[in-house]
Amino acid sequence: MASIPSALWPNAAPLADDEPRLLLRRRVLALATLFWGWVTLTGIAYHEAMRVELAEMTGVMLFFPWQYRLLQHALMLPVLLTCYSVAFRIGWRPGWRRVPQQLALAVGFSLLMYLAILVGGHFLHVLFGAQPDPFSTLTKSDWAMWAASGAMHLLAYGFGLALITVLEEQRRYHQLRLRNSELRRDWAGARLAALRSQLSPHTLLNVLHTIQARITGEPEVAESLIASLGDLLRGLLEAGERDFGRLQDELQFVELYLGLQRGRFADRLTVRMNNDADVPGVWVPSLILQPLVENAVVHGLADHGGPVRIDVTWDLSPYRLQLQVVNSIGPGKAPGAGGFGLRNVRERLAVQFGGRAVLASGPGEDSTWVATLHLPVLREWSHGSAALTAVESS
Repeated sequence: MASIPSALWPNAAPLADDEPRLLLRRRVLALATLFWGWVTLTGIAYHEAMRVELAEMTGVMLFFPWQYRLLQHALMLPVLLTCYSVAFRIGWRPGWRRVPQQLALAVGFSLLMYLAILVGGHFLHVLFGAQPDPFSTLTKSDWAMWAASGAMHLLAYGFGLALITVLEEQRRYHQLRLRNSELRRDWAGARLAALRSQLSPHTLLNVLHTIQARITGEPEVAESLIASLGDLLRGLLEAGERDFGRLQDELQFVELYLGLQRGRFADRLTVRMNNDADVPGVWVPSLILQPLVENAVVHGLADHGGPVRIDVTWDLSPYRLQLQVVNSIGPGKAPGAGGFGLRNVRERLAVQFGGRAVLASGPGEDSTWVATLHLPVLREWSHGSAALTAVESS
C-alpha cells in the first residue's frame, strides 16, 4: 500500500522510495486541473452573461469578452498547479511558520489573475487586433478591479486547496484502514502459527512418555506404538500447515492419539468416539480438539487408579457446531482450569473467531469433567497465497 509522503503530510511516515510521491503528485495535478476547468467554465458563463446584458442596456463593455477569460485561465493553470504543489510540499505545521507561507501563495496567485487577463487581452489584440488592448485603457479604477478580482480568486484558490486536501486525506485515511486490516490479518496468521507450533512438541512429549513406559516391559507393544507415532507426526505436520481442517480429519487424528494412549493404559482407559459415516462436512480450526483430549487423558488418569472413560462427541445445528470432550475423574477430585492446553484453545478461538466461538469447561455430573466448544458452522474453506478465508454458513 502506498503511503503519503512526509514532505506533503508532515505527520506521515517517511517513504522508502519516490514512486508514491510521483503518484500523489499526479493525483493532485489531475484534481487541480479538473477543479480549474470547472472554475473556468462557470466564470466564463457568468461574466459573459453579465457582459451581454449590460452591453445591451448601456452600450458600454464593462466586462472583458470570454476569449480574454479563457486565455487568462489557461495562462494561470501552470501557476495554479505550481502553487498547489508547493502548498502540499510545505504542509501546515508548524502553524506559525506554514500558515503565513500558505497565505502568501494564495494572495500571490490571486493578484496574478488580473494581470493574466491583461496579458491575455494584449496577446489577442496583437494577434487578431479585433479587441482593444487592455493595457492602453488602464485607469485608476482598474486598481479597484484588481483588488476585487484578487479577493474573488482568493476564495476560489482556497476552496480548491481545501477540496483537494480533504479528498487526499480521505484517501489516506482509507489506505491506513486497509493497511491496518492487513497488519491485523498478518498478526492473526503469525499468532495462529505460533499457537499451533506449541501444540506439536507438547503432544509429542506426551506420546514419547507413553512409548518409553513400554520399551522395557513390552517391546512389541512399544514397536507398534512407534509405528503409530509416525502416523501421528505426519498428521501433526499436515495440520500445522493450515488454519482449518475438516471435522472428520480432526476426529481421526484424535482417535489415533487416543489409540496410542489406550496402548499404554489398556486396563484403565475406555474411549468412545462419535466418528462414523454421518460426520458432517464442516470445517474446524486445525488441532482444536487435540488439547482438549490431552487434557482429558492427563487429568482423568491423575491421582487415582480407577477406570477412566473419555467421550468425544459432536452436535450440529443450522448455525452452531458443538464439540464436547467428557472424561471421568476420581471421586471428590476437582481439577483446575486445564493449564496450557485449554489456554491455547481459548487464544486460538479469540484470534480466529473473536466472540463468536466459546470454550466452556468445568465439572459435570457423576464425577466427570466436561469441555465444550461452541463454533460457527463453516461449510467452505479456501486459502490464497496470503490469506485464509472461512465462509460461514448463513
